[in-house]
Amino acid sequence: MKRGIKFFRIMRKEDVMKKMNWMAILIYVLTMTFMVGLTHAADTIKLGASYGMSGRIGWIGGDCVEGAKLIIDEVNAKGGIKGKKIELVEYDTKNEPDTARTVIEKLIKKDEVVGILGPVTTTEVQTVTPVVEKNKIPFVVVSGGIEINEKILPEYKKEGKKSYMWALSVGTERQNEVKVLWLKKKGYKNLGNIEPLDQMGDLSQLTYKAWCKKYGLNVVAEERFDNKGTDFVTQMSKIKAANADSIGSMCSGAPAVTLVKNRDQVGMKNVPFMLSDANLSKRFIELLGENTANVYTVAAKIEFVSYLKDSDPQKKVITDFQKKFKEKYNKEPKSWFFAAVGYDSALMFIKAIEAVGIDGEKMRDWLEKQTKFEGAQAFYSWSNLDHRGIGVDQCSVMGIQGDKWVPVD
Repeated sequence: MKRGIKFFRIMRKEDVMKKMNWMAILIYVLTMTFMVGLTHAADTIKLGASYGMSGRIGWIGGDCVEGAKLIIDEVNAKGGIKGKKIELVEYDTKNEPDTARTVIEKLIKKDEVVGILGPVTTTEVQTVTPVVEKNKIPFVVVSGGIEINEKILPEYKKEGKKSYMWALSVGTERQNEVKVLWLKKKGYKNLGNIEPLDQMGDLSQLTYKAWCKKYGLNVVAEERFDNKGTDFVTQMSKIKAANADSIGSMCSGAPAVTLVKNRDQVGMKNVPFMLSDANLSKRFIELLGENTANVYTVAAKIEFVSYLKDSDPQKKVITDFQKKFKEKYNKEPKSWFFAAVGYDSALMFIKAIEAVGIDGEKMRDWLEKQTKFEGAQAFYSWSNLDHRGIGVDQCSVMGIQGDKWVPVD
């Protein structure tokens, strides 16, 4: 009996030792995994991509991400930033405001990114801005409708606050300035304005008024319409009755096609119609059919690089970008504009980190001081009242020639 008890005690002791050994091994494995994670984190700088990459306009986010990866992979191949590799953490916002907010919070709290690329749409940007700015993370959005220069920056300056948002598209305000300057150059004097009943329409109406006043044109008619409508002859007839010799709108897509056709229906085919840059596609030209005469918009240089003079320093920057993109992906993006926005957004963060490190406020302050920052889309010049940075000299009015958009004099 005593011998049995003794054997039992020995077995228990051996079991305990085995358990202790297994515990030691487990602790060792967990510790090493944790240490590897720390080492990876220490050797990596994380940027976040919060683009919509699925659904009807998911291709926009796809182009942006490919553009961003192009410059990130290029920098990593050369050793990264001071020995640290850049990691792009990607999430699909589905171009939905609530999803975008969830994605942004995850990027900030879980992934601990130092800069964020995206979102795309204006409603997403409006939803996530308070979250990002509270955490002092610089972020670069696509939206042309967000009122960063027109409203946000002036208000922040008055309140002594700093905005961490940049928007890398020409934007409503600059587009309308370029259009009005071109109309003045061509001798037009009386503009009829027709805008959709939305925030973009409100902004466009205000900026057309401001630029016409500054450059000496008259706004002789102001009309609004519902984007869901299918006929706007009534509004167009009022513009004709006001003797408008030009028409301006920030309309895009199917409603813009209807507006142009209604213009021609009321006998104003020879009147220039200035539209949103969102219409810069062959598909839009196809939808217009026979109604392509005197239809215009505005584009940055990347949309007409083949027309630039060889002496223009930006021509080489753009062509080099396009060559590298095609070599890496063996294709062209659906839009060079969106691919360039992704590329330039990542490039901004890379250059800022190289200059001042990963502190969000220092990155923000450094970016705001940059003039002639060489991006693929434009040479940007930013300030405390301009976080788009694309000047009139970086743009051209575009007209339709055959099945293409081309710059016009």
